[in-house]
Amino acid sequence: MWETKPYFQDHMLAVAELYVRLRELERDGLVELQAFEGEPGCWRHFSGSGGELTILKPDAYVNLGFKQFERSAFVEVDLATESLPTIERKCLRFISYWQSGIEQQRRGVFPLVVWLVPDEYRKERIEHTIGRLAVEASGLFTVALAEDGPALLSSPPAEDTADYLSGRAPP
Repeated sequence: MWETKPYFQDHMLAVAELYVRLRELERDGLVELQAFEGEPGCWRHFSGSGGELTILKPDAYVNLGFKQFERSAFVEVDLATESLPTIERKCLRFISYWQSGIEQQRRGVFPLVVWLVPDEYRKERIEHTIGRLAVEASGLFTVALAEDGPALLSSPPAEDTADYLSGRAPP
């Protein structure tokens, strides 16, 4: 018999809830859910700085289409169980993957990295952690309350993320 820990179950349910809410937006004619890849299908493999195999493990990859634009995002569902140093290391891995240019070659854009969090306190803590990272990479990330995730994902890309999403090489 296979048993899971409550944290793992809660996390899986939170990712599934995001999928269901995006499908509801699609049903209402607000978006077209072109792709939703959960773990491990959304994981990305690339060479690290020393040539070692590195695996980026987002919780989901989402691609939504609406009217004249498309949004793609790596989604991290945070239940406030990981330490902030762990969050920082994960952000640095996203930055390394962005700098590799692999996703831009594959899809033409680098997805926005969306952290979905349970409350305002956690949102502020993760925003502060991201704010300490390299300035040129800060536009890769956005943090929102989990309940606001579908609305955020189904909104047009912001002007300040245009360079990251355009497929241009990183600085």
